[in-house]
Amino acid sequence: MALSSRATVGQAGSGRPSVVVVLLIALSIFRRRRGSLLAFAGGAAFFQALVAVSFPAIGGIETVTSVIGTFPDGLRALLKLAPNLQAGFGAQDYLAFTWFHPVFLGLGSAFVVGRAAGGLAEAVERGSVYLTLSRPVPRWTLVAGVALEMFAGLGVFVLASWLGMVAGVASARLGPLPLDRYLLVALAAWGLFAALGGGSLVISSVLSRASLAGGLAAAWTLLSFVLDVIPAVYNSPLAWLNPWHHYFPQEIVATGRLPAGGLLVLVAWALAGTGAAAVLFSRRDLG
Repeated sequence: MALSSRATVGQAGSGRPSVVVVLLIALSIFRRRRGSLLAFAGGAAFFQALVAVSFPAIGGIETVTSVIGTFPDGLRALLKLAPNLQAGFGAQDYLAFTWFHPVFLGLGSAFVVGRAAGGLAEAVERGSVYLTLSRPVPRWTLVAGVALEMFAGLGVFVLASWLGMVAGVASARLGPLPLDRYLLVALAAWGLFAALGGGSLVISSVLSRASLAGGLAAAWTLLSFVLDVIPAVYNSPLAWLNPWHHYFPQEIVATGRLPAGGLLVLVAWALAGTGAAAVLFSRRDLG
């Protein structure tokens, strides 16, 4: 990651407060990668709208209920389906499931992995980090700027997803649905991806190749997901440490509540990962 110009770098290091430096770095990354952000957000919005519009086309409630009824308990656990929380499995549950769909989860995970790998490891690999750090800019501000742009971009991503779903529901005329509850799901999704992004930043902070950082960050994302669906791990006392353990879209929609403890764990993952990445990146040899 390099700042957009030498002038910006100079401004960032001209005695400005660290908070201002972090904001300048984040804005510089945003300007350079706004096209990528729009692509991810647009793709997520289109997917959510498409799923909502397609609900009547697949046969509506009767077809979905009959299909879900054939799923064994293991598959229900894998997909985090919980039709026992309310009667039947209708449009409300179907739309909640889209927030756990592989397409949506893949887009969000790819966004944070790409941002983390591109912001730190790629900057070292390309040598652009030396331009930024040639000014009196503390290394931790670079990590904080990368993290801030990633977290803010995630906000745009999940909000676009929710707006896309709202548009799809209106277009398909699915009837009255608790759309505000899906906004809570969007907040939980932000927390999940932010937590995964925090772990990805740690990996990227100690590596100098973007491809390796991206691969290991993707592996961390997949491994944490797989661990959450293994019964022995899921039921262990340490299961609450896994970010995926606190992401249950259908339960949030069914109850209308976002567990504060789970969101706190996700935010803690994001902040702790960013802090650890800042320490590791500040102490590593960039030579």
